[in-house]
This record gives sequence, C-alpha cells and structure tokens, in this order.
Amino acid sequence: MKHPLEKDLLQTYELFLLSPMIWIYKARLKTKLEGFQNYSNLIIDKFAIHSASFFHLSKGIIETKQSTVENPQRAYDLFTVNAVFRTLMENYATFNHLFVEPKTLEEQEFRFLLWKIDGLVDKQKLDIGIDDFEGVGDILKKDVETLNETIKAFEDCAFFNTIPAKELEKIYKSDKRRYSWRFLISENKITPLKISDLIKHTCKTKAFMNMYRYTSIHTHTNYLALEHFKNTRSKPMPEDYTEPITKVAIYLTILMMVDICKIDKHAMAEFEQFPLPIRQYIQGIYDAIKQSQ
Repeated sequence: MKHPLEKDLLQTYELFLLSPMIWIYKARLKTKLEGFQNYSNLIIDKFAIHSASFFHLSKGIIETKQSTVENPQRAYDLFTVNAVFRTLMENYATFNHLFVEPKTLEEQEFRFLLWKIDGLVDKQKLDIGIDDFEGVGDILKKDVETLNETIKAFEDCAFFNTIPAKELEKIYKSDKRRYSWRFLISENKITPLKISDLIKHTCKTKAFMNMYRYTSIHTHTNYLALEHFKNTRSKPMPEDYTEPITKVAIYLTILMMVDICKIDKHAMAEFEQFPLPIRQYIQGIYDAIKQSQ
C-alpha cells in the first residue's frame, strides 16, 4: 500500500521543494558561517536550482501538437531529465562528504581544501594559450598563485598532520599531481573512492546506485542510450519510466534536508515544527536509507 505522500509523486516532489526544503534552508541562513563553510550554502543553492530544473523537465517542457484542453500532452526529454538527476546525486554526495560526514571542523577544512585543490588543478588542464585573449596572462598567473596558496593552506591545516604519510599519499601527492578529494577515513586509514563509490557510500541503497548507473548511461551517447531513445521516441512516456526517478528525487531531497538539520541547530528547530506526519515520513525515509547495508 502506497504512503499517502506517494500517490502523486510529482505533486509531492513539488510540495517538498516549495515548503519543507525552503523552510529548512531559510532557517539555515540564520546561522553565521565563516570562510570555507560558506561553500556549504552554495552547494545547497546549486542543489535547489538543479531540483527546480528537474521538476519542470519532469512535468514536460512543451506541449505537443496533439495536446488539447481535455487531454494535455507535454514532451518529456528523457535524456536531459536523467542528466540533471545524475548531477543532483553528485551534488548531494559532495555536500555530505565535505560538510556532514566530517567529525570536526578541522576535518571539514581538510576535505574542503583538497576538494578546492582538485578543482583548481582541473582548471589548469584547459587548453588556454597566453595569446588566446586579452588579459589571459594575468588570469593564468592568478590561478597558479591561488593553487599554491591553497596547497600551502592544506599542508598547514591541523588535520593534515594527524594522518600518517603513507595513508596521505593515497589521496595527495603534490609532486605527482595526485589530488583525490573523495575518500573514506577510519582510524587514520584512508580508502580512495571513485565518484560511483561515493554515491554508494552516501546514498546507500540499490535504488540510488541503479538510478546513478542508469542516468549515467543517458549522459553519454552509447548503445543503451540510443536503444532507450529508439524505444521511447514519439511514444507516450509510460509511468514505468518516470515514476521511479521521481520517487528517488523525493528521497534525495529528504537526504539533503535531514543532513542540513544535522549540521545546523536553526534548521533542526524548524524541522521540529513540521506537522508530525511529514516529520515522521521524512525521518523514516532517511533512517531506512542510511541504515541500509
């Protein structure tokens, strides 16, 4: 038997985005953040923007020629819906890894700085020449300075010096430009992770992992993506295609909401004011996912 909140999944998703998620985030904004922690709110903003795009794409982006007042029909862009959802999952996993899982502020800083280094190094891989456009020399110089400053801050941070050198080399070795911000750490033992491993670690369930693999197929132009395109093109999109991803989107929103509450007392206080059935549904889904093996 379906939970009352899951009878109309798209309506429930919209409800969660426009009410509980916004209420929790507004409460979060009451907390004064310092330095790198401001990026936690930027990640939440990014999650919210992708969520809005996912919702509107899921409703259908344009009316088809066959659409009438009595029988409205909208085109459903399966591939863009899936590509956006894959981004949403990575967005949540990054937020959880950087700002929720760390046990201390020092560990948060360590993870953030390594994440920043990885991003700055990726930028340097762009093929930009000194003569490509006016002012490029100053930009490239500033990028190098920022990277060097971030590396120094990382090597000077308190948590850096608590990790044995051999363990640290698994995710950070500057002379070989090895910077891997995704990892597990337990008793100073480090296990590097691929992005799919991080999704599995943060989202836990088979439903999330299958959805990540499925949406990854549609991000690329491979055989299976074209097979799905051939089988769905110019046909009404069945609920078998749309409902599973909408349900997982609701669950992903729940993970984000509860994680915000875990790290912010104002958000938690707001959550505790929710109607009991909504609170029980949210907490029940979160616990079921996070306790999954």
